[in-house]
Formats: sequence, structure tokens, C-alpha cells
Amino acid sequence: MKISSAGTPKAMRNLNEMLILSRIVAGGPQSRADLSRETGLSKPTISAAITHLIARGLVRETGRAENAQGRKATLLEFNQTCFYVIGTDLGATRIRLALADMGGEICHYRQLAMPAEHLTDQDFQSFLVQGLEELLAEAGLNWDNIRAAAFGIPGVVNPADGGVSELVAPLRGLEAVLKLANLARLFPVPVVTENDVNLAALAEYTLSGAEKSRSLLYFSIGEGTGGGLIMGGEIYRGLGGGAGELANMVLSGGRLEDILSAGGLIQLASSIAAAQQTAAAAPLLAEPGVSAEQIFNEARGGNVPAEFVLDAYCRLLAEALGSICAVIAPDRIVLGGGIGGNGDLLLHRLEAELAGLQRKPQLSVSGCGEKDVVLGAVQIAIQAAFRRIRG
Repeated sequence: MKISSAGTPKAMRNLNEMLILSRIVAGGPQSRADLSRETGLSKPTISAAITHLIARGLVRETGRAENAQGRKATLLEFNQTCFYVIGTDLGATRIRLALADMGGEICHYRQLAMPAEHLTDQDFQSFLVQGLEELLAEAGLNWDNIRAAAFGIPGVVNPADGGVSELVAPLRGLEAVLKLANLARLFPVPVVTENDVNLAALAEYTLSGAEKSRSLLYFSIGEGTGGGLIMGGEIYRGLGGGAGELANMVLSGGRLEDILSAGGLIQLASSIAAAQQTAAAAPLLAEPGVSAEQIFNEARGGNVPAEFVLDAYCRLLAEALGSICAVIAPDRIVLGGGIGGNGDLLLHRLEAELAGLQRKPQLSVSGCGEKDVVLGAVQIAIQAAFRRIRG
């Protein structure tokens, strides 16, 4: 017969330590007396737990409290560099790697260009492992210092089993490599996987200090399109992890991704140039090889045909956002990605197009830039790391 350890002195000590650690993490530097008042634990229990937490490197003493009278109490704070986590953004053209402390501060960051040729499963695994090994070497750390690693994946991640499907084209075929069970086998730490746009949404939501009751839609627009939804402070994944897969929405002009992606914007510009048949429009809008970035840059320079293209594009984007708002009515919509990041040209146009909405969300552009996914990966890695510490 197995005897439960619940209620044993060791189990109670661990519960007390984790309660105290949680208070320190959430409330910042506090004295032993503060912790005793907040937790209801006796001062001897607090002192014994703090001694053990300091020995484990999880807590450290930092300065003195500003007492009005008497001896100044020693403050205790969470040691954010006790351990580290890794966040990884597996993009279509590059991999972004971040090493962060337990407070979410990025200590080392690097980018790797995705190999042009299609790699075998084994080659890609070796490429990924080597990249993370080099990141650790640059920081002078090893896997013993890491408590968790998280991977943002550009595809649908099933929350039930970590299976991967609908990967973006450059990574298609690597579904078996990127499933949770396989990544967990490759690395000697707990591994978490999540859809990349969901992580970008989480980063934007958390770093903006939004209230837990508020909802946020992160709409990524670039070479492809995707959405991440935060509700009640949590990622909403939907059936099989499929929430936010907006590409197949149908607008008046066709499939959403075909219309709003970078390729869709370029096609729109070409169509408008052909319709206008003006010398001013043709060199920019109809020239082979024109990029979405060029169109935005020309609009910033006052090019009227380019501005006309963006007017038409924002009408299509507003149609998509209006349909989404009719279903989920988010408090806030954040645009991200290579196209979505052009807030100086998009936001005022969208504000005008969406002015008639009965419940109009706040519109903004991601403040995290290219690090949005990797910052979200760091956050869920920290959550996994704390679960490991508490366990």
C-alpha cells in the first residue's frame, strides 16, 4: 500500500516555501515581517523557509526597508538569475532565439537564416540543436542552467497532444520534427510548444499591462496571415488549436490571405495600375518585382497612386476586421507582421473605415516588433519553469 506524503513535514515545508516565493515574485521586495503578516505563517517558519530559499538560490537579500522607526528590516527579492529559459520563434525565413532570465529579461538574442534548401528531418533537428547550443555557449551557460524552453511554431498546434499541422510553406514537411513529443526528446529540459501568433498576442497583452478581463486580437499580416486571441488573460486556442486561423475567411474579394498578404497587396497594386493606365502609376505599381515594402515607402513619400492602393487595401482589411468584431468583439486589435507593422499608414485609414462599428475596438500596432513571438515564447517558458520549481 502506497502511503501519501501529503501533510508530512517535508511536504509542508515545500508548500510554505512556494507560498512565500509566490508572494515575493508577485509583490516585489518584502521583509520577513511583511511575509509573516501576508501569509499568516509564524516568524520562525518564515525564517526557516527563507534560509532554505536563499540556499537554493531562489531568493536573495537586497537592501533595507525604509522603516519610520527602529531597526531597518532586510528586504528579500526573487533572484531572477537563479535560472534561465529559452524562447524560440521558428519563422518561415529565419529562426529567432532568446535566452532570458526568470524575470523575462532577454540576456542573449540571435537570429539564424533558415537554410534555403529543404532539410531532412535529421538535418533540421541538428540545425536547431546546434543553434541553441551556440546560444548557450555565447552566454557561458549550459543546459543545467535552463529550466524550460518554448517554441513558437507557424502552424496549428493541437493543445491535446502537441501535434502540428498546416505549417507555412517553407517548413511544410517538418510536422513530425516540430511536434511536442519530438522536441521534448531533443532537449534535456521541459519543452512547451505554441502557435507563433498566439505567442505574439500573449506578449502584446502581457507587456501592455492589460486588465485580465479585457480581450485582445493580434492580427499578423505579412507573407501570410494569422490571428491570436487572448480572453481573460489566457490564449484562446479553440477546437484542435484552430482558433485564429483566419487565412481561409472569405471576403467580398476572395480568400482573406490571398487578398491581405504581401502577395495580395502587390496584386492589388498591379490591378489598380492596369485600371488607371497612367504613367505615374505604372512604374511603381505594375513593375515586375515590386515589393509591399516599396509600396509603403512610396506612399510615405507622397506618391498618390501608392496612397490610392493603400486606401483600397484598408477597405479590404476593414471588411475583415469588421467581420471578426461581429463575432468576438475584442477590446483591442493589434496589427503585427511585415505589413501590419506600418501603423503610420494603416491606422488612420482603418479608424475611418471602422468608424461606423457599434462596438469599436482600440486599434494599435505591435510594440514588440520582430521579437513579438520570441517574447511570448519566453513568457510561457517562464510559466513552465515555475511549475518545475514548484514541483
